[in-house]
Amino acid sequence: MAMFTLFYLLIRDIQMPQNQSMPWQSFINKQGNTVAFNLTMGSSNLTDAMHLFGSEIDASLFESKGKIPELEAFFSSTKVGGISADVILNLILDQKSIESLNNNIKESMVIPLGVRKITFNLTAEASMFGLKIKSLTFIPKADLSKETIINLFGEPSRVELASQGVSYWYYPTKGLRIIVDDENKEILEFYNEEIQ
Repeated sequence: MAMFTLFYLLIRDIQMPQNQSMPWQSFINKQGNTVAFNLTMGSSNLTDAMHLFGSEIDASLFESKGKIPELEAFFSSTKVGGISADVILNLILDQKSIESLNNNIKESMVIPLGVRKITFNLTAEASMFGLKIKSLTFIPKADLSKETIINLFGEPSRVELASQGVSYWYYPTKGLRIIVDDENKEILEFYNEEIQ
């Protein structure tokens, strides 16, 4: 952990190559959109993300009663600036996209809490490449201490206790919420303010 923290502290202010932007370098652009890893929420698409995180993705649609369907693209074990992480993109869907996906279902199953998970064939996955990114979730493989988070991201503007040992740290100028979990890996969520 000490070496991981030292690595972060040494490189956090270094200018990284264009495709190696680091998590703590996210910001809100002039249009009010969050930019993380050089991807702009609401503007960049899945193809843009694949240039950064790799071409191997697992895409699934999650449906639950009374809620808008959520389409997620999952990149497992990718590396960003030398940091190993899982990355999940939430993609923006319109009615036309939903209809196209529904015609190309590979498998449908009900998972816990009554949520239906749907996976798709290659035709449907190819149709996703142009879909825009709604939000980006970054899950580092290494556990981050609270001290490391503060050293990298600064003090949060506010902290909300979600449950015992789990809190939400908000960084509105970075378009970021960090889920800090005493028992599990920390989760970084980048999004535009209106979808918080």
